[in-house]
Amino acid sequence: MAKKKPPKTDGLGPREIAQIRSAVRLVWQRCHARALVVKRCLLPNGFSKCESCAGVVAKIKVDHIDKVGDVDEGFIARMFVSSKKLQGWCDKCHNEKTKQERKAAKLESWF
Repeated sequence: MAKKKPPKTDGLGPREIAQIRSAVRLVWQRCHARALVVKRCLLPNGFSKCESCAGVVAKIKVDHIDKVGDVDEGFIARMFVSSKKLQGWCDKCHNEKTKQERKAAKLESWF
């Protein structure tokens, strides 16, 4: 089944918000705080150590400790935080955290 494109809007709509989110994340990929986390997790053998499970992996995902959330007036400030507010996790740990956050958000939307 083909994915339905959001309708075009005259102004800031879902499509533009998605594009803004994507562009900011591209800039964040090159920020110094993120590079510090990658360096912090790097082992002498070239692999990385997950800060959650201590597993050794080829590549880590840099994760925000506090959820970044929606694109709004505080989005950029929540994205570009100190390296102390970021963590280097393996895919398994990162995916589990993301799954739990989405589940919690879904439950919150019910109330």
